[in-house]
Amino acid sequence: MKKFVFKLIFGFVILPVSVAGTLFYLNKTGFFNIQKIEVVLESPTPGQEQFLKPNVDGLEVALAKYKGLSLWNIKMKGISKDVSQFDWVESAMITRSWPATLAIKVKPYEVKLLLMGKAGKLVPIIKDGSFLAPVDAKQAPDVALLDGESFAKKAELRKKAVDVIEQIPAEGSFSKKTISEIRFDEKEGFWMTMIKTGTRVKMGEDQVALKSARVSQVVEYLETRQFDARVIDANLSKKVLVRLRKDP
Repeated sequence: MKKFVFKLIFGFVILPVSVAGTLFYLNKTGFFNIQKIEVVLESPTPGQEQFLKPNVDGLEVALAKYKGLSLWNIKMKGISKDVSQFDWVESAMITRSWPATLAIKVKPYEVKLLLMGKAGKLVPIIKDGSFLAPVDAKQAPDVALLDGESFAKKAELRKKAVDVIEQIPAEGSFSKKTISEIRFDEKEGFWMTMIKTGTRVKMGEDQVALKSARVSQVVEYLETRQFDARVIDANLSKKVLVRLRKDP
């Protein structure tokens, strides 16, 4: 009976107190002081590395103030608030990695489009049409540029442009990769300019995925026959109209 009581006392009193005392001692001597801050990106979009790297570097610099502090004692809410100040961060998960690493897993916003800003800067646009902080051209992701003052003034129009570009395939003869600029006309809807040829493509505002497939077929046909198109009008019910460079 005495042995049983002793085991109970040891298991529920002496051992926990001993462990707590050891951890308290280690904490006081700096064993849990943060030595490394690790920022990891969750599913970054391919082709946006040049945009994300300076942003990640900036986040690491901002969090460097936590180095040397006890991983045991730091307030996670304060760190979360610091991370949320960065507009390119969609969400973040912050964890303690014992004994001395602060780990931040960040999901970045994907830049969908760009807008020309002041002093040659480019303004990234995310899924809801919102702006991120302007960046230099060399840092900007390789996405299409919105052209027109109306995009700068109307968030709902930027969101509509994002919805349109999302319906266009990532690869192919007519795809996100082949589009350099997007314009908008109140009567005719969206116009797109192709990078390689400068061909202007009239897309309108609806059935963009279907029209994109038709334009892709037309572009392939023109390329095989070495025709130089000036305008491709896909904003028609069942056909695509092509105007060649030599046409009036």
